[in-house]
Amino acid sequence: MIRARPPLVLPSALCLLLSFACNAQPVAVESLNLVPWPVSVQAGNGTLAIGPAARIVAADKDLAPLAQVLAAEIAQVAGPSLACAEDSARAGDIQLRTDSALAKDEHKLEIGEVAIVRGGSFQAVAEGTATLLQLIRRDGDRVLIPRLTIADRPAAPFRGLLIDVARQYHTIDSLKQMVVLCRLYKIRYLQLHLTDDQGFMFPVRAYPQLAQKNWNKGKTYSLEQLKDLVAFADARGVTIIPEYEVPGHSGAANRAMGDLFKIKGTKPYEHHASINFAREDVMKAVETIVAEMCEVFRSTPYFHIGGDEADLALADQNADFKAAEAKLGLPNAHELYRHFLVRMNEIVKKQGKQMIVWEGFGRRGKVAIPKDIIVMAYEIRFYRPDHLLQDGYQVVNASWTPLYVVNKKVRPPSEIYAWDVHQFKPHAAKPDDKGIVVPPGERLLGAQMCAWEQRQEIELPSLRGRLPAMAERVWNPSAGKTCADFERRFAATDKLLDAILPK
Repeated sequence: MIRARPPLVLPSALCLLLSFACNAQPVAVESLNLVPWPVSVQAGNGTLAIGPAARIVAADKDLAPLAQVLAAEIAQVAGPSLACAEDSARAGDIQLRTDSALAKDEHKLEIGEVAIVRGGSFQAVAEGTATLLQLIRRDGDRVLIPRLTIADRPAAPFRGLLIDVARQYHTIDSLKQMVVLCRLYKIRYLQLHLTDDQGFMFPVRAYPQLAQKNWNKGKTYSLEQLKDLVAFADARGVTIIPEYEVPGHSGAANRAMGDLFKIKGTKPYEHHASINFAREDVMKAVETIVAEMCEVFRSTPYFHIGGDEADLALADQNADFKAAEAKLGLPNAHELYRHFLVRMNEIVKKQGKQMIVWEGFGRRGKVAIPKDIIVMAYEIRFYRPDHLLQDGYQVVNASWTPLYVVNKKVRPPSEIYAWDVHQFKPHAAKPDDKGIVVPPGERLLGAQMCAWEQRQEIELPSLRGRLPAMAERVWNPSAGKTCADFERRFAATDKLLDAILPK
């Protein structure tokens, strides 16, 4: 939901606390280099100096991993190596704590005698520490934080980035860079496109041969590597969403295990090749793969099954499809595909996750698609986003224009900053084309930037200027900032990113 902004009221006692240094200069709010810009910033006077004896105090044990992350980042940015503790904060410390009085996605920074970051959840506190990191500056031997109070929460709960590791191999270290990029700009979810025609990048214990016919010369990930990546992201308040693309885009699985997955009569490789989901043994294998993925990606509330662009051109002539259609009373392979989506939803829910699909099924069909799935709308071709919302679906805006980043097919950050989360534009849209504009509503969850087919060496350069623009437009669309002001603030945060990126 893109929520309207209620007024944020700050306690008067807190305002007095922040202004106790009456001889200090008031903080110049408009000079702060914060991206995305917060909902409310109230200036105090002067700065809080962080000395070598300062500590990062985790008031809750669950925040200890985040305290360690923040300590390492401050050392990278400003120099001092701060100790971490779990007792009471004292003057000059940084304190992290969860606060049940705040909404789950809400955080507050109160910089006075102590720099306090509190939030309604681990993720909210993590987002508050990203703001704190952007506030820190070094002045000679001193590390300074301006005295102020920030009250903040996102307008939209879903803010995502997709990285395509099935088509182009990315090392775990490069994916950790993507996690840090997401953390700095409060991007909540990092989606990994793990399977496609070109590669099957998840090591399935039940079917190890699935990763043996990848086009990337045998490169894949181990379970230990993926678990390490998940832990790295979790500690930073970023959640990784796995994507297992079915039934289409399954060329790698069909090459590796054609006797099981392939629709007989199709060529060894076809673009957007589909698995034979008419067979019960195939569906049991799919369920096993989903279960194994969920064991690794435990922290995500979501599981993405792809679901788009399945090539079913020859399916209606296949005996397996004819038998399944007759058994279920369905007229054709397209209706069996819709039935497949229904069944996948049950498989995903069995793992305690909510299913996400690409916009790929149509509005009309004999088989009803359940309304408890989330649809990522990207092309306005299969099922218009306004119709999806009208029909009761939750939608994430993954509009090709301007949110797709595909090698040289990119839009400039200025165009992204001029975009609105309620706008959906197709691939061929021009900058002045408004596309489809949907009204505000709770079923529009947010947006995702999708980086497709890119080599890892161009991933960060292509995203580091574009993702922050999307982040600000989705986090705080009512900020009233100009693109020029965003670019000024981004210039500073981009230097900060260089300092904290894993090397």
